[in-house]
Amino acid sequence: MVLDPHIHASSMPIHENEAEMHASPVQESEEQPLLQSTLATSWSPPSGFLLIQVAIMANVFLGGFDGTITASTYAVISSEFNAANTASWLTTSYLITSTAFQPLYGRFSDLLGRRSCFFTATITFMVGCLGCAVARDVVFLNVMRALTGIGGGGLMTMATIINSDLIPFRYRGMYQAIQNVSYGFGSICGASFGGAIVDSIGWRWCFLLQVPVSLFALIMGYRVLRFPARNNESSADGRPKGIWHQIDMLGACLLILALSAQLVGLSLGGNILPWTHIWVILPLISSLILLVAFVAVEAKTTAAPLIPLKMLRGQLAVSTQIANVCVGMAAYAYLFTLPLMFQVILLDSPSKAGTRLVLPCLFTPLGGLVAGIIMSRWGKLASIVRAGAALMFVGNLLVTLLRFNDSGWKYFAYVIPANLGQGMVYPGILFTFLAAFDHADHAVSASTVYLIRSLGTVWGVAVTSTIMQNTLNSGLGEALSGIPDKWKVIDEIRHSVSAIYDLPPDVQLAARLVYYRGIRLSFMASAIFAFIATIASIFTRGKGLERAGGK
Repeated sequence: MVLDPHIHASSMPIHENEAEMHASPVQESEEQPLLQSTLATSWSPPSGFLLIQVAIMANVFLGGFDGTITASTYAVISSEFNAANTASWLTTSYLITSTAFQPLYGRFSDLLGRRSCFFTATITFMVGCLGCAVARDVVFLNVMRALTGIGGGGLMTMATIINSDLIPFRYRGMYQAIQNVSYGFGSICGASFGGAIVDSIGWRWCFLLQVPVSLFALIMGYRVLRFPARNNESSADGRPKGIWHQIDMLGACLLILALSAQLVGLSLGGNILPWTHIWVILPLISSLILLVAFVAVEAKTTAAPLIPLKMLRGQLAVSTQIANVCVGMAAYAYLFTLPLMFQVILLDSPSKAGTRLVLPCLFTPLGGLVAGIIMSRWGKLASIVRAGAALMFVGNLLVTLLRFNDSGWKYFAYVIPANLGQGMVYPGILFTFLAAFDHADHAVSASTVYLIRSLGTVWGVAVTSTIMQNTLNSGLGEALSGIPDKWKVIDEIRHSVSAIYDLPPDVQLAARLVYYRGIRLSFMASAIFAFIATIASIFTRGKGLERAGGK
């Protein structure tokens, strides 16, 4: 039997609403779960449900796998194409398009259908990976990575949206936890096996191996995802609106251009060009102007807005999104700096540093599992957000306190709390935001959460990269004074940590101490982001898992 998500999803609220009509008034707190205890056994996964989960979780796995395996290919690809100065765009091009197109999947899936958007994300991602595998020059490779990002931006988002149609809100926490575990498992596999794949069969297979998994998800989705015909909205004269009249194309173009310009400026600034360079300032200013224009269009459009402005008003929405952007900044600032700490302080090779990341990465899906259990049994959303943000703050504070030559066990124990907190706070924020809106708005609200979090990750990396480069610029000149070709050596150290390994012991120690200062400052910045998220989470007082509409 093929499962029709809309049939099962739409039948559920009828019973829930009937029960709520006879229930006591809804309390405006997070203490009460979504469904009354009399409804606790009213839903069970229908036939065909497992196959849909297999299809969407395959895509979620690829989202995590692709994000970490590119780290294993970076150095090899730059060597093969002799393009070390542009190889960073291998990740930047993907990040730009995935972030820019991610918010479109929410509204477009409402208008064009879940099935169409699922296929679009999966096929685009698969074709992009295949293009990367056969690339013969770095320009074509980066174009294909950008294409992969257009699809990649929808892998996680569409999984969340499809499950929002399939699963009553009360039960969705555990399935979101499974989704987070799938993403975490993909990240671990990418970090663990990426180096082995590159060393054994070549970097192209890092991309080619993702194609059959995408094809499997596509075939499974084609077989099991079935949706009824959608009803078009009516215009003022009573005639049905066409689908293309309901799509906010101007808003979509403005948002894509605004986010792309911002990401280009942040990627260039402090990394390839100084922050005062015209090609850094111009994209950032353009981004601000385009974002203002986007907000103006969203306020007045007669089409379905991509991000309804009501989702960004009120204490709950504002505090949740402040926490959201700050945990995104803290998470990626932390993960960006952690491998540097292993390579500089412990003198690990890049592959060994990647292996060390497996342990903390295991605690991210574990945190998601804990959050799912708490949500399903007790429905305490805001408490999960507060606990997760606080754990991220404590974890970042602990690694900030690590000394240059500290006990070995601390490098294992101190890196765990931040990842555990990240695993808890991500689904906590998502469901806190979803609970504030009706089910009809869940697709758009989910994509909004993912968009703002993605922006936070980019900002976090930009801030820590700037801190690190400024520290190296100001400290290496003095630390390495007196050595031949000082500025050449400094330039090599700034662009490659491995250059430290070839220095004489006394010079190496001086360079490592400068790096250590930058690492501590980066972790301190990450701790500040997590602290702001913790403060913001105090104000996330919504309806918890109990709200009108039930679903």
